[in-house]
Amino acid sequence: MTWSHARLALAVAASLLLAAGARAESPDKIFARSCSPCHGKDGHPSPLFEKQGVKNFTDPAWQKGITDAQIEKTIHEGKQGTMMASFDKQLSAPEIKALVGYLRKLGAPPK
Repeated sequence: MTWSHARLALAVAASLLLAAGARAESPDKIFARSCSPCHGKDGHPSPLFEKQGVKNFTDPAWQKGITDAQIEKTIHEGKQGTMMASFDKQLSAPEIKALVGYLRKLGAPPK
């Protein structure tokens, strides 16, 4: 391998590593890390948290009564006066959109 080939291979490897690091985290992992402590691992909070107003993502009435834009806004901004914090600094816009899709799947009827 010549010096120029080695430099090219190194540049390609570095580009691939940067691209891999820039990829968004999967929504199931985001949910497990950031949402499940309050909303439960399956989207259904504990009875204590539900009493405190934590949303049940498996509830068909909740799913029907809220838009994707409203969910995105809540994730971005949080909800003042509640336990729901803003995730605007922790999650990218594509991650938030993917998370909304994941929340919708939690409310889908079982097959």
